[in-house]
Amino acid sequence: MGRVIRGQRKGRGGIFKAHTKHRKGAAKLRKNDFSERHGFIKGVVKDIIHDPGRGAPLAKIQFRDPYRYRLMTELFIATEGLYTGQFVHCGKKAKLQIGNAL
Repeated sequence: MGRVIRGQRKGRGGIFKAHTKHRKGAAKLRKNDFSERHGFIKGVVKDIIHDPGRGAPLAKIQFRDPYRYRLMTELFIATEGLYTGQFVHCGKKAKLQIGNAL
């Protein structure tokens, strides 16, 4: 008869699946558009949140869209020393400070 191997015992679901239901989203930097390549764009840290399954907190940063009349919210990995209400600059000419993306 033989033995049932562990991969067969696991099957498709059950307790061996990753619990990803409450994750907040993928943490990414902004797309490298014209304003980032030739200058910088300013954003505001709106919230610092906990993401299950991740060791570092996430920061919700809100930018004004340089092309349309709207606000864009991005998820960055929060650096140490980042706080809500802080201005964050992203781009080629951004200064070297906590939270800025060069």
